[in-house]
Amino acid sequence: MRPPPPRTPLVLLLLLWVQGTARGTFPEEPGPIAVAPQDYVKHYPVFVGHGMSRSPGPEAGGPPRLNIQRILKVNRTLFIGDRDNIYRISLEPTGASEMRYHRKLTWHSNQHDISICRMKGKHEAECRNFIKVLLVRSKNLLFVCGTNAFNPICANYSMDTLEPIGDNISGMARCPYDPKHANVALFTGGMLFTATVTDFLAIDAVIYRSLGDSPTLRTVKHDSKWFKEPYFVHAVEWRSHIYFFFREIAMEFNYLEKVVVSRVARVCKNDMGGSQRVLEKQWTSFLKARLNCSVPGDSHFYFNVIQAVTDILELDGRPVVLAVFSTPANSIPGSAVCAFDMTQVAAVFEGRFREQKSPESIWTPVPEDMVPKPRPGCCASPGMRYNSSSSFPDEILNFVKTHPLMDEAVPALGNAPWILRTMSRYQLRKIVVDNAAGPWGNHTVVFLGASTGTVLKFLIQPNASSSPTPAIPGSQSVFLEEFETYQPGRCGRDTVDERRLLGLELDKAAGSLLLAFPPCVARVPVARCQQHSGCMKNCLGSRDPYCGWTPEGSCVFLEPSPRVAFEQDITGGSTSHLGECEGLVTESFVDEPDGLVSVNLLVISSVAAFVIGAVISGFSVCWFIGHRDRKELARRKDKETILAHSESVVSVSRLGERRARTGQPGALLAPLMPNGWPKDLGKVTQHDLDSGVLPTPEQTPLQQKRCPGALQNCTWEQSHNIINAALRDPGGSGTTGTGAGRLHAGSARPPRGIPLSCHAILVDQELEAELSDSSGDGHWGREPQEGPRTRQHPPAGTRRPPRSSYGDFSGTPHPSPERRRVVSAPGGEGGDFTKGPPWHPDQLNFNANNGTGRPGTHLKRNHTFNSGEGAYGRHGTGARAPSTGPPRALTDLQHLLRYGVERTPSGK
Repeated sequence: MRPPPPRTPLVLLLLLWVQGTARGTFPEEPGPIAVAPQDYVKHYPVFVGHGMSRSPGPEAGGPPRLNIQRILKVNRTLFIGDRDNIYRISLEPTGASEMRYHRKLTWHSNQHDISICRMKGKHEAECRNFIKVLLVRSKNLLFVCGTNAFNPICANYSMDTLEPIGDNISGMARCPYDPKHANVALFTGGMLFTATVTDFLAIDAVIYRSLGDSPTLRTVKHDSKWFKEPYFVHAVEWRSHIYFFFREIAMEFNYLEKVVVSRVARVCKNDMGGSQRVLEKQWTSFLKARLNCSVPGDSHFYFNVIQAVTDILELDGRPVVLAVFSTPANSIPGSAVCAFDMTQVAAVFEGRFREQKSPESIWTPVPEDMVPKPRPGCCASPGMRYNSSSSFPDEILNFVKTHPLMDEAVPALGNAPWILRTMSRYQLRKIVVDNAAGPWGNHTVVFLGASTGTVLKFLIQPNASSSPTPAIPGSQSVFLEEFETYQPGRCGRDTVDERRLLGLELDKAAGSLLLAFPPCVARVPVARCQQHSGCMKNCLGSRDPYCGWTPEGSCVFLEPSPRVAFEQDITGGSTSHLGECEGLVTESFVDEPDGLVSVNLLVISSVAAFVIGAVISGFSVCWFIGHRDRKELARRKDKETILAHSESVVSVSRLGERRARTGQPGALLAPLMPNGWPKDLGKVTQHDLDSGVLPTPEQTPLQQKRCPGALQNCTWEQSHNIINAALRDPGGSGTTGTGAGRLHAGSARPPRGIPLSCHAILVDQELEAELSDSSGDGHWGREPQEGPRTRQHPPAGTRRPPRSSYGDFSGTPHPSPERRRVVSAPGGEGGDFTKGPPWHPDQLNFNANNGTGRPGTHLKRNHTFNSGEGAYGRHGTGARAPSTGPPRALTDLQHLLRYGVERTPSGK
């Protein structure tokens, strides 16, 4: 089998096309311009729970390890919500290597709540008071909520002294029961807006409004069209609405099983609830829409899992929020930062609604003429037709209850992510933005916190996103710096759980970042300008808005409105004329673990593996088929070799005719007696035998075994033993001598023991007898006469006509009931019995493998048993006249098969 032609050019073209497509969709992500040395982490101040008077650590009976849940920066003060404790820390720089608290509030759960929590099956470590809500309620009032051993509770505290003010209130629908559950909270206008779960099992998710003068409102309970396993991320206030950012399982994609999407929902701040018939004490203005943060293309690549959202920023004159998105946990690792204009968000809520007419149908847009008036979801006000939401008609309220989802998604600014990271080992989790960075406050810098504590700093160029056409992903940002913030030696163990980033705050006044981890809080400067000192090209090439090159030859951190001269290169185009210098770190010091690859490499590798696998599979199939054919051919050759070199006489049916046509009729039996035939007939090889045309035992004519005239009254075994004895002892007498003398008649040399089988001798004698019968009777198969038959033997001096394989036999001999042999006689060129060389003992050789016969060696007797009688019985009754046509080869035995299975053209 010929192998398939090589397809290497096609494979290479396909790989190049895939790589080009992947690069067009996911451009190469440049590394950071600068990377802070890892030794810098040791110099960052941290908070591990110590006060102003240092107390012994946990090993010496001091304060236990921290389990931080929330941090809140208020002016120059940082509040830390821990397990059973609240810390107040001053952010004024002291130059110390450790931050210490000034005030501490301990808030334990009472024993009764702990006992009930243990009875519900929770562990002792879970039955504690974890602080989950830290909000500024008023100028000097701090609103705090804790899990309180799965019985949430809230209270007001003084910001200065952390003393309780007023009584405790229930934390249900304001604080989650489990510290692992997410929640958001926002105080505005004296009202508390929260998004959390309201039950012990975290089944009932709710957006809840409480406190203040307005009535308490909540979302519809246990309605999957409103919420389906939501995870709340952030809440912001804009104009007359409160916007909640969260992710949930999309019901509109229920045919795709569980698909997580990011949402933004809004409610009116002045919502008063519905009527007593519809949506009583529930939101009448709740609507939600999808957030679209994806890489554009023929098939968008979506980042569906929202992780963090900033407050509303003013970027290029637009009210914008920046959000961090990532891929699902079971997908390839990747993160993106998208910006959303609040005016576009509000416009989506003024668009079409989406509905599902039946549980089995898909979601479709609602026709505009089917939307009632006034528009559902609007805020009622005194100047409108309906000055309160409770006075809305039931038609509007029912529509809002059954149609909370908008049809269109909120597009990202530029229709592409501003920041894209798909070649990193981590996913981004937190974000803070300095929209007034630099000495003149005219730059925007984004700090992204990764899940491992690594911080990435980007310079944003929002003007690049003003074009209506889709921008190249990541073209709006410049990757400035990457640095580590977690200190295993000072914070705790270097584990994934303890490195998990919980909070990220920007201390603009001090030029630092505050990062919260479960065991500690780290304070890290926003820039490390000193690492570029001594090299002007490195300082300017860093493109950092916080750093500048001074005439004194140093790279310094620039304070707002500096009074010293400095030089910067934010655009990155004026450092080519500067000489080279050492000190600019261009590679990340963070080791990436094995097993994580980029999207580009993953796509290219997948396609390459498929194509190469297909080619290899094709070659494997071809090799397997060829190997199988070669194995079958070798097996056939082995069989032919066995047949060609066998010590028994070979039976041939149709080979005689084929060899006769090719001019070598006697070559078939040359392996049996090469010394007795011409040399050209002894050159036959095992490849000349075709096992496909060899007859089966059922197709072979049966010879009747008769005793010779001298051994007429003996049995087969007796005659066999007598002849073998005569061959071993040529000089013996008696019956043996008669047989031997007849064999060696006409020889001048003394007789020699020839390894002949009894069957061969009997066949010779039987053929002579049958020829005599044929000449006397004129036909075969007649009834044998009673008594022994006498046979005339020629004298020893006369020549006996040789046997011919091409003689014309009119019938088949009588079958023997005792034994049957597969016999084939050597074929001659002629068809008569009078011509040809005489038989001589020295010319006989029955060993196909040896050229000379060895005395005393007997031929192996090969018994072939037939399953039935021959064409004629032992006492045949049918007579057949001799053939008058042309001579027929003896090997062509088809005329003998009158009964039994007919032969096929293949010889089987």
